[in-house]
Amino acid sequence: MAKVKYTNTGEEVEVENGTSLQKVTQDKGWHIPFGCEDGLCGTCVVKVTEGKDNLSKVEEKEEMTLTAMGVFDGDHRLACQCKIDGDITIETH
Repeated sequence: MAKVKYTNTGEEVEVENGTSLQKVTQDKGWHIPFGCEDGLCGTCVVKVTEGKDNLSKVEEKEEMTLTAMGVFDGDHRLACQCKIDGDITIETH
């Protein structure tokens, strides 16, 4: 089990490893918008403030989108592209 904390609301939820970050945020009703849900639009960008190594590997499509947005820095991820493998803390701007 992994804990996901959303600093914008202070809420925390426990989920099974391998759960999609998108599913968690939608199930909890956290205010993270989604557009294409395919890693191309960048709408669901989040900042990972803790546990970035506990997310699935950044794939090429996500890297291209984050680079185009100017936030391919290791701290930002697209929620629609991440699987959770351990405790993480996220925030949105």
